[in-house]
Amino acid sequence: MKLETLEDVLRAGYDIVDVVVQDEYCHDVVATRAGQPGYTVFDTT
Repeated sequence: MKLETLEDVLRAGYDIVDVVVQDEYCHDVVATRAGQPGYTVFDTT
């Protein structure tokens, strides 16, 4: 499955756990998916 936007991430069933601000342009979005162990981190600009 190709995830290009945060909207795609949410539609794929991920839940956003946290957003880590790196600077004014870059953020890391930490997500988890029900029934699956661990976390996935998406870099956004």
